[in-house]
This record gives sequence, structure tokens and C-alpha cells, in this order.
Amino acid sequence: MGIGRFLTGATLATGVGLAAYLTLTKQDPLTWSKGVRAQAKHTAQKVDDLRGAKDQLTRNVAKLSQAVTDAQPTLDEIQVAVDKFGFKVAPRVAAIEETLAKWDAE
Repeated sequence: MGIGRFLTGATLATGVGLAAYLTLTKQDPLTWSKGVRAQAKHTAQKVDDLRGAKDQLTRNVAKLSQAVTDAQPTLDEIQVAVDKFGFKVAPRVAAIEETLAKWDAE
């Protein structure tokens, strides 16, 4: 029985508070309820948009992760080619540096 009295009191207090608010702000209850309804719909739509954006982000992250995984063999091949090129060019670079050092010494 105590919970019933509490709920009745809480409902009555809410009603009195709402009536006082509407009176002080000089708002029509119908207009106020339409505004609250529109705001609730707008908020619900934004929440749905946010969920959709989150799902899209999750899908895009999965695609990016897969693309990075798929690209790894190609990146490894490029690194091997760069290393081979560096190995082939190293004697020539050393000769060029040696020549430059001779010119600087003169």
C-alpha cells in the first residue's frame, strides 16, 4: 500500500509541476505536447542515424582491415625489390661518394 501512495504522490507532483510550468511560461498544453512529441521524434531519428553511422563505420573498418591484409604480400614484394635495388646501387653510390670526397679534398 505504501508504494501506491508514493506513485500517486509522484504523479500528482508531476502534474502540478507541469501545470505550474505551463502557466508560468504561458504555453498551451496541446502546443507543448506537440513540441515534446516532435522533439522526441527528432531525438529518436538522430539516435537511429547514429546507430546507422556506427554500423557503417564498423563495416568500413572491417573492409580496411581486409584491404591491409590483402596488400601485405604486395608491400613485401616492393620491400624486397627496394632492398635488391639498394644492394645493386651500393657500389656505385660508394664510388660517387669517393669521387666527391676527392674533389672536396682538392
